[in-house]
Amino acid sequence: MALFDQIDRDLVTARKERDDVRLSTLGLLKSEVVKAAKEPGASWPDDQLVLRVIRKEVKRREEAAQFYASAGRAESAGREEAEAAVLRAYLPAQVGEEELEREVRAVIDEVRPQSQRDFGAVMKVASARLAGRAEGGRIAAAARRLIGS
Repeated sequence: MALFDQIDRDLVTARKERDDVRLSTLGLLKSEVVKAAKEPGASWPDDQLVLRVIRKEVKRREEAAQFYASAGRAESAGREEAEAAVLRAYLPAQVGEEELEREVRAVIDEVRPQSQRDFGAVMKVASARLAGRAEGGRIAAAARRLIGS
């Protein structure tokens, strides 16, 4: 089942169960996915588009939660964290540090960078290979650490 369809079904379930946090979070997510699908060059919500929107929304919630917490608004921060948790349930599992390092090491062996200047080539291949399973910052940190050593 497509991820967009799963979100739609879960939205109906949240409505039936009167789960306000899931209902508002999934409603906004569905709206954002439809909006992203209407952008020029985008296709109807395939899983990659939906995952990209989910990652963006999770990041937005995490930043808002940090902002609220630093401003002393614990209730608002808690709500943002709860919404982020609902969204994270739709993301694929992130790879662990050992597997990430193993994948990046395999990419480095494949690309054979001569120096730090070839970092972009390593990142291009590694990002494609680890798409959806690791954040770009984590991939970059591992690549820098392994290329430098």
